[in-house]
Amino acid sequence: MRKTAFIASLLLILSCKTRTTEIRYYPTFPISKQDSIEKLDLDKTNMNFREITSWIGQNQYNEVKSVIEFKDGQILKKIKPYVRGNGLYRERNILSITSDSILIDDGYPISELKWLLKRHYTNNGKNWRYPDSSVRAGVEITLDTNRTANELKNSLINLTRTFDEVNSEVKDTLQLKFIFDYFRQIPPPPPPPKPDNINKGG
Repeated sequence: MRKTAFIASLLLILSCKTRTTEIRYYPTFPISKQDSIEKLDLDKTNMNFREITSWIGQNQYNEVKSVIEFKDGQILKKIKPYVRGNGLYRERNILSITSDSILIDDGYPISELKWLLKRHYTNNGKNWRYPDSSVRAGVEITLDTNRTANELKNSLINLTRTFDEVNSEVKDTLQLKFIFDYFRQIPPPPPPPKPDNINKGG
């Protein structure tokens, strides 16, 4: 009897640990019931980063909203990403990050993310190289094409946690807008062959 009660209590504790207590959206703009939506759960998919980005791009082309969700402890986080090429963002309004680096200025390690996010969202036109408004600011996730969904999830957890800290500190209603891009990982084409030396001097 005691053993059964112990097992029941243990199962209850474990279920409480995995239970969702909050849902957060990034950005927080509501999704209308009239919107066409496709969802992707990073905890369940086997897609790599290239496949995920292509899925977003196909949805975007078909005017379907992509929603990517993942668990961060007891918080279920849902993001609404876009891909490059839609013309929504000027280069100065985008902060590009990889799994371990931040691609701005001369580059920074990902450990410097917090103050760079704060600068990115609070520049408000003070420096012409950075966003002219927090409303226009966005963050680009650019990973190697073969990165797994779990690796993407880890990057998104770090980014959303850091963003929430910044948002709390600046006491503003900032919006975390996502762009996914893997194209910069494709190597440039080889240079054209050198002219044949046979015709030299001839």
